[in-house]
Amino acid sequence: MDIRQRLLAAFELEHKDHLTAIRAALRDVEATGAPPDLVEIHRRAHSLKGAARAVDLPEVESLSHRLEAAFIAVQRGEAVLDAATMSVVRRALDAIEDVVAWSAQGGAEIELAGVTTDLERIAGERVAIAAPPPPPRRAVREPERAPERLPERPPGRPPERVPERGVPERAQERAGDLDSPTLVRIAAQGLERLSDTASALLPEIEAQAGLGEELRLMRQEWRALERSWRHLRAQLSQAAVLTGDQGDARGPGPAAAFEQRFRILGGALDRAHRSHDRLLWSMRRWGGGFQEDMRRLRMLPAENQLGGLGRMIRDISRSEGKEVEVDIRGMEVEADRAVLQRLKDPILHIARNAISHGIESPAERMALGKRPAARVLIAASVDGARLRLRIEDDGRGLNRAAIARRAVERDLLPPEEAADAPLERLVEFLFHPGFSTATRTTELAGRGMGLAIARSEVDRLQGNLAIAERPGGGTAVTIEVPLSLLSQRLVFVGVQDQILALPSADVVRLRRTLSDTLFAGVGTPMIRLEEEDVPVTSLAALLGLEAPVLPSAAKRLSLLVVRSADRRLALAVDRFVTTREAVVTAAEETGLDPARYLGTVLLDDGGPCLVLNVPGLMPLPGSALPAAARPPEEAAPARAHILVVDDSITTRTLEKSILEAHGYRVTLCVDGREALDRLSGGMEVGLIISDVEMPRMDGFALLQAVKADKRLAETPVILVTSRSSDEDRERGLRLGADAYIVKTRFDQNELLAGIRRLL
Repeated sequence: MDIRQRLLAAFELEHKDHLTAIRAALRDVEATGAPPDLVEIHRRAHSLKGAARAVDLPEVESLSHRLEAAFIAVQRGEAVLDAATMSVVRRALDAIEDVVAWSAQGGAEIELAGVTTDLERIAGERVAIAAPPPPPRRAVREPERAPERLPERPPGRPPERVPERGVPERAQERAGDLDSPTLVRIAAQGLERLSDTASALLPEIEAQAGLGEELRLMRQEWRALERSWRHLRAQLSQAAVLTGDQGDARGPGPAAAFEQRFRILGGALDRAHRSHDRLLWSMRRWGGGFQEDMRRLRMLPAENQLGGLGRMIRDISRSEGKEVEVDIRGMEVEADRAVLQRLKDPILHIARNAISHGIESPAERMALGKRPAARVLIAASVDGARLRLRIEDDGRGLNRAAIARRAVERDLLPPEEAADAPLERLVEFLFHPGFSTATRTTELAGRGMGLAIARSEVDRLQGNLAIAERPGGGTAVTIEVPLSLLSQRLVFVGVQDQILALPSADVVRLRRTLSDTLFAGVGTPMIRLEEEDVPVTSLAALLGLEAPVLPSAAKRLSLLVVRSADRRLALAVDRFVTTREAVVTAAEETGLDPARYLGTVLLDDGGPCLVLNVPGLMPLPGSALPAAARPPEEAAPARAHILVVDDSITTRTLEKSILEAHGYRVTLCVDGREALDRLSGGMEVGLIISDVEMPRMDGFALLQAVKADKRLAETPVILVTSRSSDEDRERGLRLGADAYIVKTRFDQNELLAGIRRLL
């Protein structure tokens, strides 16, 4: 870095501080009507002018000087700080921000003539005091000077930093931070590969805990054998005394030799167990540290990726003939670099939607008694392990009638329900691809894809996006995503015979309570938690599984209290399993429905566990919750029985979890031979899902055997395989397969559609 680059880096921070303070002062004037602190505003403009001169930005210096002159005119009563004046000031602040961005990052020239003229009109003759423009930039070679002799320093003490001539000390500190030798530049691809390694290491370390448990069980078994051996040895000794056989005097007998080897084995087992425990502790310590260091390395301030959004949104609004003041807050919060990068497009889509549909033209706003410049707020905050972004505008808000009318036209909403449809239901239509309330298609709006793309990207980030009306008018969009995609802290629970996981960021608390603490609400059980009545249902019922039997009054319940936005729900589960960090494989990579699942994680046995998407599971406000339990005398609903045949434990477990989550009863087999044995033994199934490539008996042979059996011939068979050739497909269909699905990746929607068609 040369000196000017250092200064520009320091000025980029300093000028934002001044602009933020002036904008905040203007907002306070509009909100309270109280007179502003003009002395402080004038000081900010003056400091901005001096800093711009130091970094050789004549355009910023000129605008800052005119701002300063305008505020002097207001101080002296020669100009009024009304809505028109504040609009000019805001345009000037935006122009300064744009010029600095152009100087630091490159871009198109900024048109300043209009705002300069308006500032001069407010300031009157005072602009004449402006300093003459700086001379053309040229390199000036200073005469050589003898090197200064630095004072000696004690050994081991770092050298003191000597300020550079003509450079403000504050700027030097910032520039020194940016040019610190502790910072290095690395390729993004290398960082991603290192992150993948860290993510893959974590579950492998946790898998070692299972090996430790096996060693512990082996140790217990050895001790049981030792007790049995002592008992048997006593019996052998007694028998030897009775028979007079005292063994061979030349050495120990077979029993003694066996006991010696048995004890050596026990000692080796003890040492292996202790060694494994030490290694596991060390792996967890250093592996966890590596994971945390990688997380910190990837964490950046939101300003790093989202800082330019204000300029982009202002450019979009100007192209539409609208005035927008962008207020960006909380950019100091840190999140994963990849998360911030992928959030930029959703925010821009939401902002375009707000400018096109929600924000009125300056003339319309003035007719409605609003100030001409609309306000868009982008606020970032951290809540636990989640990054929350709130995008607000003070425009006209959601047009419920237009949304309902368009939904009826597209057959998404019955006409008789259009007038009374709740807002939450109408908002969901906005995320349908191609859904738009615009009367004409422009460059910004009319195609109905912006919000659909925004939600899709947020889903891929394992987050959620919600739209609501803003108090006081306008629209508020909330995005919540994990701070990092490397790993998440998950709460594992047992529901019937499967393990499910939920992000701990969505879990408010875990509670065990007696059934009689519940009380009847409006159509649903409730529980009182922290001065709030929270509805209760079972997670099994919410997932469409068989509802549990109504518990007795004295039975203890395990309740998982979850939240989405401002709503809470208590979910009854069979048991709490554990809480730990795990790497979540995104839903899009496994073909899962992101509305219900965030993805999968690996359990200690190598099988996948579904990670639930809490906001996607929460019923819409006002809709009825499923029954939390069924009476003991009520028969369990009949569920279709499906046989899943696959030699991969991962595929078997994943298919079982998904099918059971959709109300099916599932039996697993590891290959065609086991499946045929069970079917021949009289097991009744409604449908068979089979892989093709399996040991002992492959899927084609199983299919042929099933169709040749008169009792089984009518049973539908779906082949799910990676063999995609036309020959394999034709062979499967010729042998009688009812569906042939190629699993380039596991697509649950295609599989479920095939099952519904055949059952």
